Parts: sequence; C-alpha cells; structure tokens
Amino acid sequence: MNISDPIEKIVAAGLDAAGIKYRHDSEGDSSGDSFGATFGLDFYLPDFDVFIEVKQLHSDRIAEQMGRVGDVIAIQGRTAAEFFAKAIQHS
Repeated sequence: MNISDPIEKIVAAGLDAAGIKYRHDSEGDSSGDSFGATFGLDFYLPDFDVFIEVKQLHSDRIAEQMGRVGDVIAIQGRTAAEFFAKAIQHS
C-alpha cells in the first residue's frame, strides 16, 4: 500500500493502532483495478461497511464523492484527522 497524502497517513496510522481493518484507495484488486477508481473514496472499513473520505480543505468534489455510497465519514483537516486517530484508539 502506498499512501502519499500526509493526512491520510494519520488516519491509516490510527486505524492500524486501533486494529481496524481497512482498504485504501491505492490498493489494487485481482483484476488490477484500483480500489479508489472503483469507489472514489479514500478508505473502506469492511467490518463496518463504512467509507472514509479525507480532505485537507473543503472541495466541491466531496459532495459527489459522498453521494456514491450510503455511509461515509468525512475528515477535513490535519487536526480533525489527529482527533479521529486518537479517538478510535481509545474506544
């Protein structure tokens, strides 16, 4: 897995520390299609059937992205990502 976005790295580290399984949009599947190209969202948590979209700043694109699936957590900004990562580790 190759996560280049620094805020996505914070979220991934929090998920790892909390022992929560996830797929990141940089992963490919057996057909070679990237996870992100299929769903257009940053993370998928298969045990919860929930997606996470991470943004540094607001973008108009997020409304379209979140409309693709039913359950999405939006995390905007470094401080929000750091809070999320710490919060899931303490649950």
